[in-house]
Amino acid sequence: MRAVVDTNVLITGLRAVPPEITEIAVSSISYAELEQGLVNPDVAPTVLAERRLHLLEIRRTFGRGLPFDDTAADYFGRVVEAVHAAGRSPRGRIADLMIAATARAHDAVVITHNTADFAGLERIVRVLPA
Repeated sequence: MRAVVDTNVLITGLRAVPPEITEIAVSSISYAELEQGLVNPDVAPTVLAERRLHLLEIRRTFGRGLPFDDTAADYFGRVVEAVHAAGRSPRGRIADLMIAATARAHDAVVITHNTADFAGLERIVRVLPA
């Protein structure tokens, strides 16, 4: 089974891979979030340099990100609908919801340290704790 790791897993690491996971991928959305973290003027240059090296290592390890394509965009509508149906707001969670839609579009599960960020999506995408 393929898994898409959430951005928080890329930042803090994955302790163990569930045995049913045979492939780990990264969403291009996570790469965008990590790139965003490299342009914060309030962060010391040495910290930004460390982040840049970490991102290069991640890209070398996982390769190209799974794209947020038209299929993912279609699933994104269903994801947002599910969030509303669960009585939650998609605001402030767009990247996580796009990662969920990307995972679903690529027949993958999501692995995250924050399963609560994906609450209400159980009928669309499977979410596993990291």
